[in-house]
Amino acid sequence: MKKLLLFSIIMAVMAASFTPATIFAATTQIKGSDVMIIGDSYFAMSGEITRALENEARNAGVLGANDRFRDYTVSGSTLANNGIPSQYRNGINSGKVKYVIMDGGGNDCLQGYSAPPYTASTPFIKNATDAVTDLLKQMKADGVVKVFYLFYPDPNGDLNGLKSKLDALRPIMQSTVANAAQKPETYFFDIRPTWSGNLSQYTLPDGIHPTTAGSVATAKAMWAEMQKVNFFGTSTPTIKYGDYNNDGSIDALDFSSFKMYLMNPVRTYTEVLDLNSDNTVDAIDFAIMKQYLLGIVKNLPYK
Repeated sequence: MKKLLLFSIIMAVMAASFTPATIFAATTQIKGSDVMIIGDSYFAMSGEITRALENEARNAGVLGANDRFRDYTVSGSTLANNGIPSQYRNGINSGKVKYVIMDGGGNDCLQGYSAPPYTASTPFIKNATDAVTDLLKQMKADGVVKVFYLFYPDPNGDLNGLKSKLDALRPIMQSTVANAAQKPETYFFDIRPTWSGNLSQYTLPDGIHPTTAGSVATAKAMWAEMQKVNFFGTSTPTIKYGDYNNDGSIDALDFSSFKMYLMNPVRTYTEVLDLNSDNTVDAIDFAIMKQYLLGIVKNLPYK
């Protein structure tokens, strides 16, 4: 009878829907002077994306209440012909930075005439990607730690072929950024999904630049991605106690693996299973996991 009861309890645990453990993460502040923003009129024309992004950072406790990023963006700038690269040089001459937020390539698409199909050797694409490759190499030499490269939403209308040129440049630029031989840790972020279905609301009558709503939506999407990849390095990595297989959940798989772990006579200490934080993994921790899965213990580690 006791064996049947024990079997029933185990089966109930394995069939249950479990809630992940509570995770606590510390946040530290950055200096606004460590962040440089470079690019064209998508950032520069109203400045609202930068201000909204600063607000997101302040609200998260990452940026001081009165601190600002260093903004060197200039409308009409290209990547080729030392447009955006000159912004970077002007900025770095005024002081080193750790983080660069940028866009670029939109105005390059408007330079000269190129007939489709567009390839990596098409002049406006090659000139832009060559400029980015050189710029990232220089950033690496200057000690820049991370770069966040924002790529444009679709224009509201084709605008004399701009959409098709951006569509051609986007994947080639993304590949260039990813594969540059010498570069800081670089993130390429495509904003199109955020704007999908909202072009009329987010785009000014010129069909290119963001409205206030578009700027705020862009900044929020950028910030969400920055938080996801820990762009500013402000979130302290945490241990998700009980998640032995590191799949994001504490469940029957971890419970079963924990049992096998305890049966191993040559096991080594594994902090993720130290559920009472006593620097030992033993039957007490196993019992705590069982109670957690049954809903008796609410948070891990249990002290």
